[in-house]
Amino acid sequence: MMVFWGIIFGFIIGFIGSALTQTTFVPAQAMGMAAVFAILLGFMPALLKWSQKISSK
Repeated sequence: MMVFWGIIFGFIIGFIGSALTQTTFVPAQAMGMAAVFAILLGFMPALLKWSQKISSK
């Protein structure tokens, strides 16, 4: 579900960003990048907990 909403958010951000920079909007590229960032951000809480466990030892 997180990837789905990440793609939707990335689609909107990509569209707005392409309008602001006056470049061509490529939906596949925007959705692909958004999916990658959504997956990376999804793993951040687990990675932060892992680093806290190591630093507390």
